[in-house]
Amino acid sequence: MSKPALRLSALLPLGLALLLTTAACTRTPEAPTANDTAPPAGAVDPAPGDQVDDVQSLLALSGEGLQLVGDRTGSTTTLEFGSAIELVADAVTSILGEPLESGENSECGSGPQTITQWPRGLVLHAANGEFIGWSARPEPDAALTTMAGVGVGSSRSELDAAYTVEVFASTLGTEFSAGSLFGILSSPAPDAVIEHLWAGTTCNFR
Repeated sequence: MSKPALRLSALLPLGLALLLTTAACTRTPEAPTANDTAPPAGAVDPAPGDQVDDVQSLLALSGEGLQLVGDRTGSTTTLEFGSAIELVADAVTSILGEPLESGENSECGSGPQTITQWPRGLVLHAANGEFIGWSARPEPDAALTTMAGVGVGSSRSELDAAYTVEVFASTLGTEFSAGSLFGILSSPAPDAVIEHLWAGTTCNFR
């Protein structure tokens, strides 16, 4: 069953702290993801002729970065990879609260990264002041998904229904690619679930 995208109130300003580790870096190809332009779950269609303003925003994961989506209009702002990490961190902090931890990892294959973890399992990866990747980890209250409703905890059938998926064995486990999204399944079985999900340049031990 698809999980709703996480709700957020208005963005607050906040200077960034950066964080955490995991390590050998994976660079995500630039291929587009399927269904990332579909209206988010929970968006309300306005009645004809009504002037509708957004009350809240939804946060969605994307193969191109992160997306902020109006809860009523469905208008979308993409925080793309290559954006200033301060801007992205402010947006994420306004949604999830203060980061849990932040630190430098100098052992990533693509070079040093600043890695910051927020509640709900979201981790942002930055280098040279730029947002370069995100990863999502298992958390009991995690609710972050793509616009297609796919996130950590989604089933393989939900993944297959939303994207063209390639599944393969790697040193990380049962790995998959779905356009610009990558992740780990709990097993090769049809009833497997997504245990980890990432996009962009991250730092994974292989």
